[in-house]
Parts: sequence; C-alpha cells; structure tokens
Amino acid sequence: MQRVALVTDSSACLLQESLERYGIRVVSLGLAFKGEVLRDGSLAPAQFFRRLREARRPPTTTAPAPSDFLAAFRDAQAAGAEQVLCLTLAANFSSTFGAAVAAQGLADGEVPGLDVRVADTGGLAMTHGFAVLAAARAIEAGRGIEEAEAAALCTARRAGLVGLLDTTLYLARGGRVPWALHWASALLHLRPLLGFENGQARGVGRARTQRGGVERMLRYVQQHASAGAPLHVAVMHADAAERAQELAAAVRERLQPCELLITEFTSVMAVHTGPGFLGLAFYSDE
Repeated sequence: MQRVALVTDSSACLLQESLERYGIRVVSLGLAFKGEVLRDGSLAPAQFFRRLREARRPPTTTAPAPSDFLAAFRDAQAAGAEQVLCLTLAANFSSTFGAAVAAQGLADGEVPGLDVRVADTGGLAMTHGFAVLAAARAIEAGRGIEEAEAAALCTARRAGLVGLLDTTLYLARGGRVPWALHWASALLHLRPLLGFENGQARGVGRARTQRGGVERMLRYVQQHASAGAPLHVAVMHADAAERAQELAAAVRERLQPCELLITEFTSVMAVHTGPGFLGLAFYSDE
C-alpha cells in the first residue's frame, strides 16, 4: 500500500486537532486589505474582525497560487508520501481548484515519483471540511487513494449547510446582494437564512430574532437529513463563540448527532458573512 498524504485549502475551516491527528496539509487562501495581502488565518480573530468593521472598502479574497500547492506536495513527499490526494472547495465559488490542477501539472516534472490526484469536493466551509475528514479517516483505516477520494466525494454529495446571517451588510459591500435588499432587511430587522446543497447556495427563509433563526436552522436539518441514519453536524460561527455553544447545546438535544464539531470561520470565509454568523453543516451516514 502506497503512503497517501492529504492536502486541502483553508476554507475547510477544520479544527487544528483534526489537522494534527490526520496530518492534513493546508494551503491558505489570501485576503487583501487595501493592497496588503495576508494569508488566511494570519490575523488573530479579534484583530481581523476589528479591521473588517473599520475598513472603508471591503477586503478581497484570493485563491492560492499553484506554487503554494506545489510546496505542499513537495513537503508531503519529503515526509515520505508516495501519493497525494488534494481536495479543494467548490470550483464554481473559487479558482482554488484550478490552481491545484495547475500545481498537479507542475508536480509531474518538478516532484518526480509523486502521484498527485486533485478533486473538487463541490463543498463550502464544513461541507467541504466533512469531505476532507472522510478522506482522512479512510486513509487512517488503510484505504488507498481511490477509496479515500470516493469517501470524500460521497460525503460531499450528502452534505448540506444552513446559515443565519446577523446582517446583510457584508454581502452588500461585496456586491453579492443589492444595497436595497440590505436596507430593507435592516429596516425590518430580518436575518436571512441561506442554504447550500448540491453545489448551490440559495435563500431559504428569514427570521426576526436569533431564537427564531436557530429554530429554523434546526428544522432545516431535520427536514434534509436522512431519518434514522447517524447524523454528523458541525456548528460554525464567525465571531459568535458564545452563541455557537448555545446552538451546539440545542443540536445535541434536538438532533442527537453521532458527531458534533464546533468550528470558527477563517478570515476568508468571514469576509462574506461578516461577524455574528451562525451555521450548521451536516450529513447522514448511508
């Protein structure tokens, strides 16, 4: 059995303990404040959210360069890997997949003897993260690269996400929703709920209160998860740690998952949602 290493990008928002346990190498996306380009995660959360709130112009995000992935592939080979499985977030949301594919081509000539395979999970945040974890667990169990990739893509197909925005301000600043929609939502004190399934993001409702939004999210998971099957859930948040803990308690009581994680959005992910975001990523076992 050839030794398989796992590489992914920082948008997976995986816990540090998971990265360390499975030896997952992470290639960081980029974040630009007024032309200053930073690696995802290089700012402490408090520092990042302060700068985000104070910024006159919204920061922009960038995909990694092919050379960043190539460096991760080289590092994996130096650590003894003969094969690398590289999993990226959805190609229709970022050019990260294209950068990884370009690095795969470079590796053919610059990292001889290393077999690199690149796959688009089609996921965002922890729908992508759960796919990466599925591959990591398959590798840990002694599976080959084909089975690890299949486990990742199978998990990604079953995964869903629902999130509650505290404000539409940051979507409007980034040009993702019209300013008129933001002002109407703010005037009516409405918090949008967004869903993500099968590679598509869409609005799935609105809530006037935090409590109402949490209830809608729990119902969304109940409606979209497979009844009776073991359920995996990740509570995600952006600068809302206390509310994330409260949501996790509600998830334990109502949904009784076999796995429950609490993860914080990286800077690149939080640029789009702004502070106060709460979300649930989930999938059911087959």
